Amino acid sequence: MPPREEFPTKGLEGAPSNDIGWHFGTPMPNGKGNIVCKLCGKVVKGGITRFKEHIAYKTGNVAPCPNVTGVIRESVMNVLKESNTKKIDKKRRKYDFLSQLREEEDEHKEFIDGISAIRRSSQGSSIPIESEFTLRGAIPELVRSKTSKQPKVSDSFLKSFRKKIVSTEVRQGVKLPTPYEVSDVYLESEYQRVPNWVNGLKTHWKELGATLMCDGWTNSLNQMHIINFLVYCSKGTIFWKSIYISNVRSRDAQFYYSLLDSVVEEIGENYIVQIVTDNEAAMKAAGTKLMLKRKHLYWTSCTAHCLDLCLEDIGKKPSVTKVLYEEYKESKWGQQKSGPAYEAKKIILGKDFWKKANDLIKVYEPLVKVLILVNSDEKPTMGFIYEAVDRAKRAIQQDCRYFTE
Repeated sequence: MPPREEFPTKGLEGAPSNDIGWHFGTPMPNGKGNIVCKLCGKVVKGGITRFKEHIAYKTGNVAPCPNVTGVIRESVMNVLKESNTKKIDKKRRKYDFLSQLREEEDEHKEFIDGISAIRRSSQGSSIPIESEFTLRGAIPELVRSKTSKQPKVSDSFLKSFRKKIVSTEVRQGVKLPTPYEVSDVYLESEYQRVPNWVNGLKTHWKELGATLMCDGWTNSLNQMHIINFLVYCSKGTIFWKSIYISNVRSRDAQFYYSLLDSVVEEIGENYIVQIVTDNEAAMKAAGTKLMLKRKHLYWTSCTAHCLDLCLEDIGKKPSVTKVLYEEYKESKWGQQKSGPAYEAKKIILGKDFWKKANDLIKVYEPLVKVLILVNSDEKPTMGFIYEAVDRAKRAIQQDCRYFTE
């Protein structure tokens, strides 16, 4: 069977794309989705996929082409199968992702229902001494959510404790763990489980890669400066380490480059495929330099920080600041001690005011929507960020009357 490359489409007059189907069909100028078969002259309706079914002799949706050869039919059929496989894989990945989200929601609801049942039952009379039991005997194991940043109560707590609590009439007699048990016994047990959990995530990092996120923090009171490093993947986000850099005087590109490079080396170069930092010039230079050394890495700036800077820059524009700060002072009513309310009312009730306000909302709203998305803790957002930013750009371009291609 000849490869697909033996059916070139470059140079075909009127071909909308490089799809293999356009080698055997011509789009009708005035018929949307209608294609004329070059082999038999039949007009096929329904687009290029339906036309390829016509060429591939795939019955059911369209009549097959009587003049197609076996080699062409087999080649086009393979293309259809490949496309169908990709669609199935995409649907499966989407289904798996949605299943994870539903699983987390169900677990959370189950836990809340159990707590609510305890509260309702605790409003009755006190429990008899003989039916009293304690929660000290079992350790409420904490595990990490697949989609959230914070640890949450695991299935073992929900299944064993909820059965014990809800099925038994528990009221004021239940004894909770003591502060010592929580801070010493249970904490130590949880601490021992953390390395095993991280090692389990590394298997996922090796398969699909992980993102190293760098987040700087400064205390405005004593100017203490630290940098937090977190590792993100679709299974969850973990805190890796914090580095105290208040005593570093020169925080230039070379300093940040050495810092990022050492953390990547510490975690494992084969795990990290992306690094996210803020938009500081030194960070940008460090990220660019790191990409030159480690070819498989990609540096990108923080979306939330970018949007914050966009909104700040808009607010600093002379036309905006003049309207907000200077217009009132320069007006005749701004210099008077009384009477501004009437003029303010005229402005607010005027059509021009609300027209300009609507123009501002059309620019700000897409940016704020993306900002809300990236700051949300409800689900991992890394897979949605690039598409969300592109949509925001298109929305602003579409609604902005000053935009030109």
